[in-house]
Amino acid sequence: MRQQYISYQACVDFFRAAEISHPDLFKVTTIGKTWEERDMIVVTISKDMENADTNPALFYTGSIHAREWVGIELAVGYGRHLLEHIDFDPQLNQMLERSTFYIVPCANPDGFEYSRNHFSFWRKNRRQNADGSYGVDLNRNFSIGYAPSKNASSNVYSGPQPFSEPETAALRDFVVAHPNISIALDYHSQGNVFFPAHNFIHEDAIDATDLNTLSANMAEEIRKVSGREYGVHMGKPPTRLISGSGREFYYSQGALALTVEVGSRNISDYQENMLEHINENIAGLTYALSEVPNYQKERHLPRVENFVVSSVKSREIELSWDYPEDETVYFEIYRSEKVKSYTQASNRVGTTMGHTFVDKQLESSTNYYYFARAVCSKVRYIKSPFAPVIGARTDPELTMFSKILFPLKSEVGYVGEKTTKNKEHFGENSLFVGISENKGACFGMTGFSLESVPENAVIKSARISYYPLNRVSVQVEKFGEWRVGIVDERTIENVTSFEDVKSAKVLGYVGMATKSSQLSQGIWRTYRFTKQERNILQDALKRRKVLFRMEGPTKLPLSRGSQLMQWDIGYGPFSGGLTFRPKLELTYTLEEAKLELHSQHEYTISKADIKDESLVAGFDKNASRIYGCIEFDMTQILDMQNTVVSEAYLELDAKAINANGNIRYHLEMVKMGDEVKSYAKLREREVIERVGYEVSVAHLHDDRSQRFVFDSLAIREMVDTIQANEKIVFVIKASSPKAFAKNESVNWLDAAREHRPRLILNYIKKRRSGVGAVTNLRRSVENGMIRLDWKRPDDEGFKGVIVVKNPFHIPSTPYDGQKLYGGLDSYTYDNFGDKYITKYYAVFAYDEVPNFSEPAVLSYNIEN
Repeated sequence: MRQQYISYQACVDFFRAAEISHPDLFKVTTIGKTWEERDMIVVTISKDMENADTNPALFYTGSIHAREWVGIELAVGYGRHLLEHIDFDPQLNQMLERSTFYIVPCANPDGFEYSRNHFSFWRKNRRQNADGSYGVDLNRNFSIGYAPSKNASSNVYSGPQPFSEPETAALRDFVVAHPNISIALDYHSQGNVFFPAHNFIHEDAIDATDLNTLSANMAEEIRKVSGREYGVHMGKPPTRLISGSGREFYYSQGALALTVEVGSRNISDYQENMLEHINENIAGLTYALSEVPNYQKERHLPRVENFVVSSVKSREIELSWDYPEDETVYFEIYRSEKVKSYTQASNRVGTTMGHTFVDKQLESSTNYYYFARAVCSKVRYIKSPFAPVIGARTDPELTMFSKILFPLKSEVGYVGEKTTKNKEHFGENSLFVGISENKGACFGMTGFSLESVPENAVIKSARISYYPLNRVSVQVEKFGEWRVGIVDERTIENVTSFEDVKSAKVLGYVGMATKSSQLSQGIWRTYRFTKQERNILQDALKRRKVLFRMEGPTKLPLSRGSQLMQWDIGYGPFSGGLTFRPKLELTYTLEEAKLELHSQHEYTISKADIKDESLVAGFDKNASRIYGCIEFDMTQILDMQNTVVSEAYLELDAKAINANGNIRYHLEMVKMGDEVKSYAKLREREVIERVGYEVSVAHLHDDRSQRFVFDSLAIREMVDTIQANEKIVFVIKASSPKAFAKNESVNWLDAAREHRPRLILNYIKKRRSGVGAVTNLRRSVENGMIRLDWKRPDDEGFKGVIVVKNPFHIPSTPYDGQKLYGGLDSYTYDNFGDKYITKYYAVFAYDEVPNFSEPAVLSYNIEN
């Protein structure tokens, strides 16, 4: 297998040959010598060599860890791709006219050759240390976050001081000397994941969206080629980030910097795996090269500012932002259901020159995330960096409720076949799911209480989501799958017992299984319930509890020690906290009640007179209209503040028909006021809405009982009129295609008024507006943490609060920023927040719908 991989010298020879054959495209430069006197080279690729070092540039480093051979292979693979495509590919030519591509194919030549020829899994360089051991981990030897270490035999020995190694010093000097570098990519293996650079604090940086979006777009290009899904994971600072990495150093120099972990092994089967990885990552690299001009340090387009959600409805979200007036600039808006999402033509939902955008035809009770950037149409369509991503959740539909449930701490964890402390895994560890030699088969368990969901709820949609924390131990592509089953909790005596969990009765599996190639670290994986699975959940509602079991592969392929995926549980020291806790999202309604009202007053108005207890509509002998009017007493029928009308219709019975088939009858909902009724006033009526469709005389001959159904606007107008305590009158109006219609009418009321018009309302009890906001929001610093306190609203409908923070603007929705807390308490802590960073906190109170209050806002300013 090793002979299929390129040597370092063969790599150098390849690029030097490319320089000779294409001097207008390639230039090879030596930037330093290694301990073993090998040349470290950088390859400059540009269609504008004269300005290569001033044009914005992409900086590529490969194989800084000796055993991670994909870096050097991809560098050579991309060089071959350029040679094969540069004569005809307009995209490549345009990109290389505008941008420069710097490639360091192998940042650790000595270690790489030692790995090829002596010890495959060698990681460090080949410095001889004072204790007789060899090697420094070059990716711990940069200055940012450098952590001294004394154990020179360690695989992660960081060296005697930052940049002590000739390799890292050469990389430092090159990057510092080339401020035109706007994007830096450091290629490693393994994991199929992008790791964006971090600022080592637990607050989002202004360019966090750019880092995540660049990663997600490269991942989408990879997915298009092979179907493989790469993750995006920034990591949890400060202690769990690697120290002294090249990524953070490049980021400190102003470049968007990513580590790209490729594949599922350091040295994979060349024919089956490595060729695939090279091919798919060529597409990702090409995308990164296309973004280079948008992030040039000195001349980039200004970022959109104050990008916020202005309003939220069940099917509609309105956005707004600020930007300097410029007639050459327009804006692109992208939408996704994932906070770390690609931004491509497929999810671009709008372009506008204005500073607002309304996104319509959305799904209700759904989280959406929006991305915005400016585009200059004058300068080769240069685009700005992204505004910080914003989030919102659409309201439930009119008759719906939505609820997001989190698992009980005591019932979220994993059980392993060979582990002896399964009970301790619950609420304190992660979900390890799959199989490994050490742990054996492992199942992840997630239990949810359904006590907060009404017993008579009718579940309309459901989905369960898990956050993939680490997939490095999933060492095989195209092998195994991970799925989530609903288990009968009555068949499990002890949820922490492996045997009980393994033998539990599975009632059904949720949605589609996740293939190994779809496991993407750092991107939520959601399993959606079908109708059959919702029925199982509906039955579990009666028991007030539901339990899920996640399962993965149950056997290991040859020569592999693990197929174990790690998922966040949102509890304990290894988790990312509440934001990454598994969640069960439900949308449900309640069984409807029905109210039938009979008309209180009917009268007929014609030019000649007004007749009470009469309901005739049509035309008189002089071709003047006759109107039938209906009034209902709606002042005491329902508490409209806590009632939602889902359906409404008015039923009329035709008692006597004295008209031909061309006459049609319309039902109007009108405002009449309290003034004296008259023909003149009726002709000047204010029509609120026409109800249903018109009915012809022919229809009446077929069926004398007719139903006029309210549309959504008519229902809303009716409810608003009732709430305003205004009278509603329904008017029956006739129309004719003839110029004159005479002596044609229909009587809609019997003499005894036994079959009066009927207004039928289907409704559920549901609050129409939220509770009041919390008050007296204040902050303090306690044990180095920021503490927030508030006073809860005095409202029986109050069900809790959501606390959100955002370093860029006041959170405009409960989903616009990092969620710190959700529940009934009147205080919380920002456990990881940096007390020296300015930010905004918002506390939203909610009811059972949920309707959210206006936020109580606190600006945390370090100067104050």
